Amino acid sequence: MTQHEMRKIAMQAIYLANQGKLTDAKEVSQKALKVLELKDFPAYSAELVEGILANKEALDEQLSKYLKKGWRLNRINEIDLAILEVALYEMQNSKVIDPVAALNEALNLCDEFSSKESKKFINGLLANFIKKD
Repeated sequence: MTQHEMRKIAMQAIYLANQGKLTDAKEVSQKALKVLELKDFPAYSAELVEGILANKEALDEQLSKYLKKGWRLNRINEIDLAILEVALYEMQNSKVIDPVAALNEALNLCDEFSSKESKKFINGLLANFIKKD
């Protein structure tokens, strides 16, 4: 299984967690296994889900800082929020993927699961977290 596929599973699991207000990584993984009809939950997906759920409040707070005035995360499409949370977590914590690559992966997920408008929004928001030299 490719890293992209594992990231996609993690994003879908986070989407399920956000919908059900789930905070336990094992519970989220089990739900994703059932809903996505998977035999196994990949280790990298599990690592992402655990990290995102453990740091959800901080991740969402950081994302909120870059929303336009009057906007809140609860106004964002739930799939877009899951993409943002996975990407930001990877950008800040991954030892295997560069922040720019994590942003590009988020845009690839937009192509599969979201809209062109959301892709522009996600690109603009995540660009704030790319360190400029």
